[in-house]
Amino acid sequence: MLRQRTSQEKAILDVNLAAAKQIARELRLRDIGGIIVVDFIDMADESNKRLVYEAVKRAVERDRSTVKVSELSNHGLMEITRKRVRPSVTFMISEPCTCCHATGRVEALETSFSKIEQEICRLLATMDQKANHGNPKTWPRFILRVDHHMCNYLTSGKRTRLAVLSSSLKVWILLKVARGFTRGAFEVKHFTDDKTNKDQQQVAISVLRQAEARAKKSGGKVTLVPVKKGKAGRK
Repeated sequence: MLRQRTSQEKAILDVNLAAAKQIARELRLRDIGGIIVVDFIDMADESNKRLVYEAVKRAVERDRSTVKVSELSNHGLMEITRKRVRPSVTFMISEPCTCCHATGRVEALETSFSKIEQEICRLLATMDQKANHGNPKTWPRFILRVDHHMCNYLTSGKRTRLAVLSSSLKVWILLKVARGFTRGAFEVKHFTDDKTNKDQQQVAISVLRQAEARAKKSGGKVTLVPVKKGKAGRK
């Protein structure tokens, strides 16, 4: 600046004019929308501020989007409002997160733990047969399926939260890790449900074996026909 014998005010004006063109170009290329605040170098001369404002106005005329430019403030700030033409590149090449649903935050483990406790209490209220709290053998049994984050949360520490939950509600809880569950997802159901299904399968297998034995004695064959499950009373 000294070699070219240029004043400081003139050098600042040149830098701000060059920045005005580049800023308008970057807004157009990156398709930036919203309210943009530009901090130019402070200038004492009001005429130079006007020149920078006019330079920005001319630079944004090439933009297809609607752009509004405000004049420079006393502190060298300029407010530019621009409407986005198309979705951002990040939005086009990505999709919302299945865990946080594009919010950037997930449910706290303490909150999920409270929901599990409420669900078990709800299932206990629907049971017809009440357990004897003094006899642990009569306590209801439940299967709890959770993700690996909740599993670590329930089983960490000397006195685990799973043990505290089981003793406070007077229930037995069988903990299982479900690979397909996202964070915060869980499933609670009676342990007798699985046992009943297994008993039904065993009965069906024994009936088939008896039918096969009778067929062998009579020299006939047994044909297995799949039967779809339907509502009661439907043929």
